[in-house]
Amino acid sequence: MTDKVPATPKKTRVRISDEMRKCIELMASEGLPVHVAAERANITRDTAVRKMRKAHVLRLFNQRVKDVRDNASQAAYMRINHLSVASTNERVKLDASKWVAGVDGISPVQKVQGDHFHRHVFGGFSYPDLEPVDVTPEDGD
Repeated sequence: MTDKVPATPKKTRVRISDEMRKCIELMASEGLPVHVAAERANITRDTAVRKMRKAHVLRLFNQRVKDVRDNASQAAYMRINHLSVASTNERVKLDASKWVAGVDGISPVQKVQGDHFHRHVFGGFSYPDLEPVDVTPEDGD
């Protein structure tokens, strides 16, 4: 008996207008609310809201959000790496370079500080036992 590997699901292109596709892209990649994304995509808010209620449009939106989240760390790394080279602000270049070096396993020289603690315990004074001293007064006869 052999185990069959399930077939990879075939990606199908969802049939929506270019404007709605742009609206979804703006919402997923820039985090815009539906009314702002609809305005920028040149469709009405009501149209965008009505289409977002459809299952196939909602699946497309959720898939696009997942794609953005899955690639977010790589995109952030690339932006910071670009800043380390192309920024006009020297402080930004330095900070970005330090961050990239740290991620790549190269740490900058750091100040090392050591704290030393000592504990002293005083047990009191001790006196050796000497011969007993007789303090009895002498008889004065």
